[in-house]
Amino acid sequence: MLTDFFLATAKDASSIAEGTFRAPDYSTSNADNSVLAALWGAIDGLADNSRLASEECLVAMGSPEGPWVFALPEDMILRLSELPEPELLTAAERWAESEEMSYHRVSGTDLMPSLTLLKSLAEKAQSTGRSPFLRMAM
Repeated sequence: MLTDFFLATAKDASSIAEGTFRAPDYSTSNADNSVLAALWGAIDGLADNSRLASEECLVAMGSPEGPWVFALPEDMILRLSELPEPELLTAAERWAESEEMSYHRVSGTDLMPSLTLLKSLAEKAQSTGRSPFLRMAM
Protein backbone atom coordinates (compact mmCIF):
# COMPACT_ATOMS: atom_id res chain seq x y z
CA MET A 1 0.00 0.00 0.00
CA LEU A 2 1.37 3.40 -0.98
CA THR A 3 0.26 6.28 1.19
CA ASP A 4 0.72 9.99 0.64
CA PHE A 5 -0.22 12.96 2.78
CA PHE A 6 -1.30 16.33 1.40
CA LEU A 7 -2.17 19.68 2.94
CA ALA A 8 -4.96 21.04 0.79
CA THR A 9 -8.54 22.27 0.77
CA ALA A 10 -11.67 20.15 0.47
CA LYS A 11 -12.09 21.21 -3.16
CA ASP A 12 -8.69 19.63 -3.96
CA ALA A 13 -9.73 16.09 -2.90
CA SER A 14 -10.73 14.98 -6.41
CA SER A 15 -7.46 16.26 -7.89
CA ILE A 16 -5.56 14.39 -5.19
CA ALA A 17 -7.43 11.17 -6.05
CA GLU A 18 -6.85 11.66 -9.78
CA GLY A 19 -3.13 12.30 -9.27
CA THR A 20 -3.30 15.76 -10.86
CA PHE A 21 -2.57 17.64 -7.63
CA ARG A 22 0.99 18.67 -6.74
CA ALA A 23 3.49 16.34 -5.12
CA PRO A 24 2.59 15.06 -1.65
CA ASP A 25 3.84 16.74 1.51
CA TYR A 26 4.86 13.36 2.94
CA SER A 27 5.00 9.86 1.41
CA THR A 28 5.28 6.49 3.09
CA SER A 29 3.98 2.98 2.78
CA ASN A 30 1.48 1.09 4.90
CA ALA A 31 0.15 4.14 6.78
CA ASP A 32 -3.42 3.43 5.75
CA ASN A 33 -6.56 4.78 7.39
CA SER A 34 -6.66 1.91 9.92
CA VAL A 35 -3.06 2.59 10.98
CA LEU A 36 -3.91 6.28 11.40
CA ALA A 37 -7.05 5.38 13.36
CA ALA A 38 -4.78 3.39 15.71
CA LEU A 39 -2.56 6.46 16.08
CA TRP A 40 -5.60 8.58 16.89
CA GLY A 41 -6.61 6.11 19.59
CA ALA A 42 -3.07 6.22 20.99
CA ILE A 43 -3.05 10.02 21.33
CA ASP A 44 -6.68 10.39 22.43
CA GLY A 45 -8.19 7.48 24.31
CA LEU A 46 -11.65 9.08 24.20
CA ALA A 47 -11.71 9.61 20.42
CA ASP A 48 -14.16 7.80 18.15
CA ASN A 49 -11.34 6.64 15.89
CA SER A 50 -13.64 4.12 14.20
CA ARG A 51 -14.73 6.97 11.91
CA LEU A 52 -11.28 7.01 10.33
CA ALA A 53 -10.92 3.23 10.24
CA SER A 54 -14.16 3.00 8.25
CA GLU A 55 -15.13 4.82 5.08
CA GLU A 56 -16.77 7.70 6.96
CA CYS A 57 -13.79 10.00 6.23
CA LEU A 58 -13.47 8.90 2.58
CA VAL A 59 -13.91 12.06 0.49
CA ALA A 60 -12.79 11.05 -3.02
CA MET A 61 -11.59 8.12 -5.08
CA GLY A 62 -10.03 7.64 -8.49
CA SER A 63 -12.18 4.51 -8.98
CA PRO A 64 -13.60 1.82 -6.69
CA GLU A 65 -10.17 0.15 -6.93
CA GLY A 66 -8.44 3.36 -5.81
CA PRO A 67 -6.70 5.50 -5.13
CA TRP A 68 -8.78 6.60 -2.16
CA VAL A 69 -8.57 9.97 -0.39
CA PHE A 70 -9.47 10.38 3.28
CA ALA A 71 -9.87 13.68 5.13
CA LEU A 72 -8.10 13.36 8.47
CA PRO A 73 -10.53 14.44 11.22
CA GLU A 74 -9.99 17.92 12.62
CA ASP A 75 -10.10 16.72 16.23
CA MET A 76 -7.33 14.18 15.49
CA ILE A 77 -5.19 16.86 13.86
CA LEU A 78 -5.73 19.29 16.72
CA ARG A 79 -4.79 16.67 19.31
CA LEU A 80 -1.73 15.60 17.31
CA SER A 81 -0.56 19.19 16.80
CA GLU A 82 -0.90 19.90 20.53
CA LEU A 83 0.84 16.69 21.66
CA PRO A 84 3.76 17.82 23.85
CA GLU A 85 7.21 16.68 22.73
CA PRO A 86 7.88 14.83 26.02
CA GLU A 87 4.78 12.67 25.38
CA LEU A 88 5.76 11.59 21.85
CA LEU A 89 7.57 8.38 22.80
CA THR A 90 4.74 7.31 25.12
CA ALA A 91 2.23 7.94 22.33
CA ALA A 92 4.41 6.02 19.86
CA GLU A 93 4.59 3.09 22.28
CA ARG A 94 0.78 3.08 22.71
CA TRP A 95 0.46 3.22 18.91
CA ALA A 96 2.86 0.27 18.50
CA GLU A 97 0.87 -1.74 21.06
CA SER A 98 -2.45 -1.22 19.26
CA GLU A 99 -4.13 -4.19 17.62
CA GLU A 100 -3.68 -2.71 14.14
CA MET A 101 0.03 -2.11 14.61
CA SER A 102 0.65 -5.58 16.07
CA TYR A 103 0.57 -6.86 12.48
CA HIS A 104 3.50 -4.60 11.60
CA ARG A 105 5.69 -5.78 14.52
CA VAL A 106 7.14 -2.38 15.30
CA SER A 107 8.19 -0.67 18.52
CA GLY A 108 7.44 2.83 19.71
CA THR A 109 11.01 3.78 18.85
CA ASP A 110 10.45 2.49 15.29
CA LEU A 111 7.38 4.71 14.98
CA MET A 112 8.97 7.90 16.30
CA PRO A 113 10.09 9.23 12.88
CA SER A 114 6.60 8.74 11.43
CA LEU A 115 4.91 10.23 14.49
CA THR A 116 7.24 13.24 14.41
CA LEU A 117 6.52 13.84 10.72
CA LEU A 118 2.77 13.47 11.21
CA LYS A 119 2.90 15.87 14.17
CA SER A 120 4.77 18.36 11.97
CA LEU A 121 2.14 17.94 9.25
CA ALA A 122 -0.62 18.55 11.81
CA GLU A 123 1.14 21.68 13.11
CA LYS A 124 1.52 22.97 9.56
CA ALA A 125 -2.17 22.29 8.90
CA GLN A 126 -3.10 24.29 12.00
CA SER A 127 -0.85 27.21 11.07
CA THR A 128 -1.90 27.39 7.39
CA GLY A 129 -5.60 26.65 7.72
CA ARG A 130 -5.30 23.78 5.22
CA SER A 131 -6.55 20.28 5.91
CA PRO A 132 -4.52 17.08 5.83
CA PHE A 133 -5.59 14.37 3.42
CA LEU A 134 -4.41 10.77 3.11
CA ARG A 135 -4.22 9.21 -0.37
CA MET A 136 -3.97 5.44 -0.45
CA ALA A 137 -3.19 3.37 -3.53
CA MET A 138 -2.23 -0.22 -4.21
